[in-house]
Amino acid sequence: MAAASSSNKQKKKDKNLVEAIDDALTVPVLQLGDEVPDFTADSTMGLFNLHEITFMFGFDPVATTELGMLSKLKEEFAARECKLVALCIDTKENHRKWVEDTQELQDCEVWFPIVADHNAEISRLLNLVRPKAVNAKRNLRPATLTLCVDIDRRVRFLQQYPVSTGRNFYEALRVLDTLQLTLFHQVVTPANWQQGEEVCVHPGLSSAAAGPLFSKGFNELRPWYRPTMQPDTD
Repeated sequence: MAAASSSNKQKKKDKNLVEAIDDALTVPVLQLGDEVPDFTADSTMGLFNLHEITFMFGFDPVATTELGMLSKLKEEFAARECKLVALCIDTKENHRKWVEDTQELQDCEVWFPIVADHNAEISRLLNLVRPKAVNAKRNLRPATLTLCVDIDRRVRFLQQYPVSTGRNFYEALRVLDTLQLTLFHQVVTPANWQQGEEVCVHPGLSSAAAGPLFSKGFNELRPWYRPTMQPDTD
């Protein structure tokens, strides 16, 4: 009887432990409009607080070309007043060696910090670890993630790629252009839109209200479909 009682107590403890782990490891899926989880972590350029960040793995051919391409797009990001930070699952020391290799292989200068997420716990905050996994580093999703975070630290763009596919950062720049344009003007951008091309009047804006706002006019093909020239961004 005493042995059975002891066994029941142990089972109850085990159950409580599992429930505690479940509660502790349940991380909400990050969605557009959410506030990005904040953290402070070490990086190749000192301690860092999250603002804008992109995620990759080091010492990998795909990630190395991505790091190189981001480095070469420095002026493009600067023109959009966009800060860039990378997050990689490794130590700061290994990141610095990887940066040296990347600069040689990609003929570039890495100008942004790489946050050291050595145990993948920051990645867990950003839903890059499988749910309820105890060991985050051993349970990573096979994906890279690009986030764009606004000045209020809200997620405005979120894109995942398989780790075998290098990301298209020209698309990230295009999205930045659309986000900045639509933030200050009552417009939306069509598929494959590029700077200087036609946009559409925001469907939530009536034509009567839109008239004074669009000096170049608009073509009302439908009450909700009204192409117009891109507003001046100066």
